Amino acid sequence: MNLTWTPEQLARREKYRAFGRTAVAPGAEDRDATGDFHRSAWKELAASQFWLSHVSTDVGGHGGTLWDFLANLEGLATGAEDSGFVLSAVAHAGLIHVLSEHGTPEQQRRIIPALTGGALGATAATEPQGGSHVAAVATTARPAAHGGWTLTGHKSHITNAPAADHLLIVGRMPELGKRDITLFVVERGRAGLSTGDHEHLLGQRTSPTGPIYLQDVAVTDDDIVGEPGNGLATLYSFLAFDRLMYGIVVAAQLEAALPGAIARITDRHAFGSPLAEHQMIQDKLVTARTTIESSRHLAYAAADALIRGDDRFSVLASCAKLAASEGGVHSALELMQIFGHSGYERTQPHERRLRDAVAIRIAGGTTEMQKKNIFKDTAERFAPAAT
Repeated sequence: MNLTWTPEQLARREKYRAFGRTAVAPGAEDRDATGDFHRSAWKELAASQFWLSHVSTDVGGHGGTLWDFLANLEGLATGAEDSGFVLSAVAHAGLIHVLSEHGTPEQQRRIIPALTGGALGATAATEPQGGSHVAAVATTARPAAHGGWTLTGHKSHITNAPAADHLLIVGRMPELGKRDITLFVVERGRAGLSTGDHEHLLGQRTSPTGPIYLQDVAVTDDDIVGEPGNGLATLYSFLAFDRLMYGIVVAAQLEAALPGAIARITDRHAFGSPLAEHQMIQDKLVTARTTIESSRHLAYAAADALIRGDDRFSVLASCAKLAASEGGVHSALELMQIFGHSGYERTQPHERRLRDAVAIRIAGGTTEMQKKNIFKDTAERFAPAAT
């Protein structure tokens, strides 16, 4: 397993760290207060060819590797200082991944250029009654009188939904029998499809999140992604890709916070010595560093497994997500503690970092779901051999 960045990938990482610092970070505090998505920076990101790195040349991409894109993402997350913006990028990248891996050539030609060119994508599985249990979706496609189907349902808490241009909908086709979960891709403006307002959230406030309503939305074979009835397997593949990206993003964001924390404990004195000489303070930085390294390298391992077709890809992605979500909250709390009362002030980034971190315990599958996935894989993979 080779996890070494090439010089070209390191240059990509630096390019998008600088992009994040100059195009996304300014005004992040104000956008957090108002709950605004930075749509103009989103357009600039697309214009910079951020999304093209590993997209097929058949649809206008550069035909590079997944590592090329992950270098872009890691750089953006390091520099942006706007966690909601990066969270929207993670969700958007998931839709591009699904269409690249499972979409028809016609779907790829029709949708991927829009997604790489500045449109916003969303993937909708969660429903009001289902939560993390994605197999329990109630959104249903019924045969239409003149061919095709009509799709009806309600999705909730969907990242990017209030502003999305293209949406992947997880639904059912009961006519298929017991195995009926199917994925549909639809665009904003289709009759019967509407989205609700941006939810008023504790953290990740700059990422537009809200409901999707579908009332007899006409869909055809051209809108089905992957094999009808095989949507759950496709969705699980998407979720694993989503989760490994969280590992990379959390590690990058925590890493970006370390210089400020080091400066604080070096300059600030207590009981006659710098804070950096107190072991209890040192421990807080050790916690953050451990989260950075474990989240990042578990994510790298999951990406490597994905590329090689190793069936451990999904469990490694869950391990990365778990390390990132739990370690991210703990580390954000410890970093805020280093700054004392000033760390708790709304005018500082430390309390925003903590609010944003809490959301990662829920997004992309809750902490409890990651533990369930990891236990299931462990019990199956390490079951004692029959005698």
